[in-house]
Order: sequence, then structure tokens, then C-alpha cells
Amino acid sequence: MKTSSLVVLIVFLTFVSCGKTVVKSDFQQSSNSNLVIKAGFTCGWGSGDESIEISKTSIKYIYSVPAKSQQPLINKTRSVPNSEWSEILNDVNIDTFFKLNYQTCNVCFDGCDEWIIIISNNISHEIRFTKGLKIDSISKIQNKLSQLRKEFNN
Repeated sequence: MKTSSLVVLIVFLTFVSCGKTVVKSDFQQSSNSNLVIKAGFTCGWGSGDESIEISKTSIKYIYSVPAKSQQPLINKTRSVPNSEWSEILNDVNIDTFFKLNYQTCNVCFDGCDEWIIIISNNISHEIRFTKGLKIDSISKIQNKLSQLRKEFNN
């Protein structure tokens, strides 16, 4: 019985981790005002989780340490001025991002994974990579995310 449960779990995780292939024209038809960028990190037991969600209207940041409290240590939100939204859009190269295929699982072994998800209407793509890894092709958005983390951690 354990073997069949393991097989079902593996099949389920395989389907969940597979992303939808996005055609460039599909994304271009969607509006930039619907764009949402989610990012953060998750670490092994008790080390903490961080998430940031950026939309045209707001930035939401949450940091929590599960081993210490059920309540987030930091939970902040602020609005996004139009000029900043334009900068964020300039920092995101959608075509490049949607071609990336990073899917680590360091958290599976009590390590840390960093993740970024870009969503627009029904189109989304997620990458998961070793926390702190710099990816040249998305360095602008990684730098912006780092800047926002510093802002919210103060």
C-alpha cells in the first residue's frame, strides 16, 4: 500500500510542477495592468518564509518565522506610483522569463529556495532556484525585488 501511495504522490507532483507553455502572442494580448509578480523564499524547518506580491496598485510583503510564531513578523503593504510601475514593467523581460526552467527543491532537504512567479490573466510561469542565485537574463527584476525586500525589512 505504501508503494502505491508513493507512486500516486510522485505522479501528482509531476503534474503540479509542469507549467503551461506560453506563446509570446498570448502574453502580448494580455494587459500590463493585470500583471502580478510574486516572489519570495522558503527555507527548511523553522528558518522562515518571505513573500512579496507586486501589482499595478500595491506591493504586499510578508515575512514569518514559523518556528517562533503563527503571526507574521513583518506584514506591510504600500501603493505603487505610476512611475514605479513603469520601472517595474521595464525591468521584466517576459519573453526571457517564460523561457527559464529553474526548478530546484533545496527546501526538500532543509535548504532554501527562492521563487518568482509572473501572472497575467490565465497565463503564469514559475521558477524556483537556490536562494541568492543571480540569473543574468532576469537580473533587473531580481535587483528590483532585492531593493523592495530591503525597503520592507527596515
